[in-house]
Amino acid sequence: MSAQEYYEEYWGRSHPPPLDDPLAPTRSRLLWQLAEEAGLRGRFLEVGCGAGDIVAEAQRRGFDALGVDIAGRALELARERHPDCQFIVHVAEERPWPIEPGSVDLIASFEVIEHLLRPAELVKGAAEALRAGGRFALTTPYHGLLKNLAIALGGFDRHFAAEGDHIRFFSDAGLWAGVFVWARRR
Repeated sequence: MSAQEYYEEYWGRSHPPPLDDPLAPTRSRLLWQLAEEAGLRGRFLEVGCGAGDIVAEAQRRGFDALGVDIAGRALELARERHPDCQFIVHVAEERPWPIEPGSVDLIASFEVIEHLLRPAELVKGAAEALRAGGRFALTTPYHGLLKNLAIALGGFDRHFAAEGDHIRFFSDAGLWAGVFVWARRR
């Protein structure tokens, strides 16, 4: 099964993924704070937009907003929830992205990079899409030392399941060294 088939199935279940992520409000607040502090207006892109809520918020804030996701079923839900927004099926690891290079002011990709076989492609795609002075907001789960120790002691196989949808796990240092530095060298 390809990654795209997996996520079509994931979003097509009778009970789609939960849409009430408890960290979503914090990520959103930080994203719009970043945009405001940098004086960003213009074009917004969310990579891995799922149900499209951040794309809709960007549009409400005056951005020309676009969301891309690997799963057409996710975008069916996004279009249903946000019919005035634009969404395109696209795999984040495949470049070029469906947007003109150097045309985006703000890119968000929240809780996506850990699902990718080639995570540096996400960073490279963002670098190509951003205009000078643009910003890229990226998040990935990180548990911290204590939770990582608890997982290692009591639930390693369950948490890092071979059939799980998280392919990679990052620390702050690992993300910077392993993805960003590698992407810059290419």
